[in-house]
Formats: sequence, C-alpha cells, structure tokens
Amino acid sequence: MGNHGSYWDKFTANRVSRRRALQLAAVTGASAGAIALVGCSGDDDDGGDGTPTGGETPSGNGEGTPKPGGTLRGTVSLVLGKDPHKASTFLTHALASYSYSRLMRFKTVVGELPQSEWYTAEPEAAAKVENPDELTYTFTLRDDVKFHNMPPVNGRLMNADDVVYSFERFSSISPNKADFSFVESVTASADKKQVTFKLKEPFGLFLNRVASFQDLWIMPREFIEESENASEERMLGSGPFMFEKFEPNVVMSWKKNPDYFEKDAAGVPLPYLDGVNLAIITDKNQEMSQFAAGQLDAISVPPQLYEAFKGQARGAIIDKAVRNILSFLYFEPASYSAAKKPFDDPRVRRGMSMAIDRAGLLQLVSADGGEWPNTPINAGFGEAWWLDPQGSGLGDAAKYYKYDVAEAKKLFEAAGVSTIDTPMHFSSTVYSSVVPYYDIVRQALPDMLSKAGVKVQPVGEEYGVYISKTFGRGEFEGFTFGLESVFSDIAAYWTNMFYPRDAGGGRNHSSVNDTQLVDNIKKMLASQKIEDIQKQSFELMKYTSDMMYYVPVVTPVEFSARQSSLKGALNRTGPTTYAVGTEGALRNWLDV
Repeated sequence: MGNHGSYWDKFTANRVSRRRALQLAAVTGASAGAIALVGCSGDDDDGGDGTPTGGETPSGNGEGTPKPGGTLRGTVSLVLGKDPHKASTFLTHALASYSYSRLMRFKTVVGELPQSEWYTAEPEAAAKVENPDELTYTFTLRDDVKFHNMPPVNGRLMNADDVVYSFERFSSISPNKADFSFVESVTASADKKQVTFKLKEPFGLFLNRVASFQDLWIMPREFIEESENASEERMLGSGPFMFEKFEPNVVMSWKKNPDYFEKDAAGVPLPYLDGVNLAIITDKNQEMSQFAAGQLDAISVPPQLYEAFKGQARGAIIDKAVRNILSFLYFEPASYSAAKKPFDDPRVRRGMSMAIDRAGLLQLVSADGGEWPNTPINAGFGEAWWLDPQGSGLGDAAKYYKYDVAEAKKLFEAAGVSTIDTPMHFSSTVYSSVVPYYDIVRQALPDMLSKAGVKVQPVGEEYGVYISKTFGRGEFEGFTFGLESVFSDIAAYWTNMFYPRDAGGGRNHSSVNDTQLVDNIKKMLASQKIEDIQKQSFELMKYTSDMMYYVPVVTPVEFSARQSSLKGALNRTGPTTYAVGTEGALRNWLDV
C-alpha cells in the first residue's frame, strides 16, 4: 500500500460516526437483504457445493429438508414503479422479478456457484432453445407456464404471442430498448408454442441478453391494456409470487403462486414460501433494530458497520460478496469530441488513475476490502470475464492502476500540464444513502488527487439532476465520480459505454469516439464461441485500460445478514442480480 498522506489521516480521523453511518446506509436495492434475496453472497458454514435451481433439493447442504410455508420478511428502501418495461431503475426490476418470468434466467445453486459459471444462462419459461444458424434462435415454450389466476388473464397458459407482444412493448417504451437493437424480428409459430428471434447480425451473447434482469420480462397483453395505469397499480405475470398489496412507505407484499410451474427433485412445488413481505424502511437504525428483535429475516449491512453488527446480532449468518456495481471517473464529452484539454490526452487520464490509492480506499470503506475493477468490467462478473488489475492478465496496462504519485506527475508533465484545476461532479443525494461507500470515496478523492497536482472543485448535484443531465446527457465540465449499475452480460458494458450514443451507446457518458474500438467490439460480439468472446474481451480490457477512457475506482465487498432460520441460500459467493424473486426467494425456506 502506498503513502496515504493527509487524505488518509483526515478521513480515518473523521470516519462516519456509528449513528450517522446508520442513518446514511439505507438499503441497497441490489443487495441481498434489501430486497429479500438471501444467498446471493456468502461467508457462512452452511456447507456443500450446492445443487442446481432446476434440479436437486437443497437437503444435501447441511440445512435439512425444505419446509413449505411461512412468509419471508425483508426490506426495500424505495419503490419507484412496478412496470419493468418502463423502468430505468434496478429497484423496479428487482421487485418485478417476484411476479414476472423471462424466457431464460441465470444459473443458481444452493450453496456456492463456481466463478466460472457466474452469469450462465439457463431456460426459465422456455423448455429449450435451438440455434440452427448464427442469426436464428427458436425457443420452445414450456407447456405448464400459467399467468396468475386473477382477472383479466385468469390463469391461462403463456404462449408465444405473449413473448412477441412483450418484446414489441419493450422495444417501444423501455429506456433499455437499445439492448435488443440487433434483433430483426420476433415471430410466433402457428400453434403458439414456439417463438423465433431473427437477428440483423450475429450476437454471440444473445442468450445472456435474453436472460437479462433489465429487459424482456413477459407480460400479458390483456393485463397491460386493462387500463391506462394497470401495470403501475399492480403486477400480474407468471412468476413464483402473486402481487398482494402496496402501502406507500409501509410495505409491499406477495403471496405464493399455487400454479407456479417449477418443482424440486422431490416433486415439491416451488416456491416453498407462502409469501414475501418487504417492509419499506429508509432508516438503517430502525431496520437493524427490527432485525435484532427478530422481526426481519434478512437485511443488508454497511461495510463500515460490519464489526459492530457482528457483536449485536450474534445469531445471524453474515454473508459477503464482491459488489458488481462499477465506481468510476468519467470525463467531459468535449475531451473526445473536441479534443478539449486536459482530459483529451491519455497520459492525463493515466495519471488520474495512478493518483488514486485504491488499496487505501478499500481499507477506508470496507473491513474486508474488495477488488480493483478494470475498464469497464468489474470483479462481480467472476474469473470468466474479469481480469484483475493486480495480476498479470492486463499486461503492461496494469501499471496504470498502481498508486504512484510521482509517476502520475510525470505523466501530467509529459502531457504539458503540471497542474490541473477541474470540477468534480457527483450525486449529492440517493447514492450517498443507497450505496454507503460512495460518499466516503468521493470525499477522499479530492485530497488524494491533490497530491499529484490535481485541484478539485466538488460539484454536488441532486440525484434527479445528476441522472438526467450529467449521467444521462453528458452535460458537464471536468470529470464526474459515478456509479454504473450492473449489466446482465459483458456485451452490454462494451456497447453501452463505447458505442456512439445514437448507435446503442446509451451509457457512453463521455461520448468516447474510438471507431477502431467499436469495430473490435462488433467483431467480438459476432463470435459464436464463448471462449472466443472471452479472449477478445480480455484484449479489449487491456486496450481500454491503456487508454483509460473511464478510470475505475474500487469495488468493495458487500455484506448481508439473515436469521439462522432462513435457509436455501443461493450462489452464496456468486453474483448479485436484480432477479431476486426467480433467482433467490424461489428456493428460500423457513426452518421454524
């Protein structure tokens, strides 16, 4: 670890007080406890290697035989909508996963899922998928998937027309519609048992995209067209839980779908739970008090409170995993579109990276540390897709992740800028509470960068302004410290963050304009073998780490806690996704 200097002394001496930290650390929408997904991470002693979600019962994991019944009591901090096609926020997608299904989902196991299998797509509402050529994917639907038995669908079977309708609606209204811009057509067979996707161009990660927790949730037409606000008043799909009620600022709840199509290997219908109640709690003091009193089954735990929490909740099982939210610096678009100094020069961007003490930041925000992400993929995707900047995989570009103030100054001087005076934009609301480490890091960055001669003027922006103006439209000067919600596949990172804005680059915050990079991304995505895509993605990581179009910061570990009575923990050390209903609560059970 390098010499931390005054920024380290300052922020160690003035660490957030326990009560203030509790007030700030509102529930993280993508974390385990926050939305009642238990077992997306892990560091407990429950045992075994796990069993597939669609296969064996969890009884071989030292937890006993699952007991049907009971209501899972979790929390959520915000409810910003119920329609997953309209949503731009991860919270809505997480909540929708209790009620809706996808054609594909990501693999889950009871216990620990090997990193090599993180984000592996498997059938959900589809029985099988055929890929006769690189532009054609035909999904045969299961014959037992029913929509919830309530008006106006009344438990009818899902069919291919529903998939076509959902795709067309998604492609018309979703903020994420560019995610399927490579699809030419989607058609249903005459018997409505198959749906065929025709692509405009080869896309080797197509099945991962279909499994996305941000995109193609299947919704019945008659429900959507029941009234103008039907999809925002309630949820009605084919998922494992049926929407029951929403009381603003109080609770959101679901009851078991008795007609859900999946069973475990013993023939026991899933889900095991009778229901899910998510208390809407924004005060961490209240949430942790309720957990300690046994009134909640699962919560998230801010890293800075991990040690204190262990002493308070001695009977709880503490799970941990590396977060898969990317924290990074991004530069004003004029840097690339108009060669505006100083950030148009890669030497300056490299120097900005080398002025960041990532090891020190991780020690500051998390007792158990975390990882150094690279551009733009982070450790939450696992070893199959991520190259550790501290390892040998990035080659010569790895040096730009090292903390070296002297070398940073040399890079600035070589670029003709001995000092840099620049605004640093950030979200002054929401991030500071929903992602507790964000505010700690952003307070440390100006002092840290000053050691290399970078004079920072912090510019706080209310979250709504930040998201629409700075993050969304790229209307800012200097640079920004931001967060990037996890995408469902690495292709979404590459295309969203590096394609031109009018060609699928919806998250190209800096309007990076590198035509050769875009061509190489297209070449990678046209590959049909996962191994080839992985190799080419690694090469792209080396290149973008050298260019430092975006400067990755840190990825701390996250913690969640569950009562010992809550069993069926899935993917304990695996990825966090938003599909907490179909990839988490589906196999949770209560030993009470």
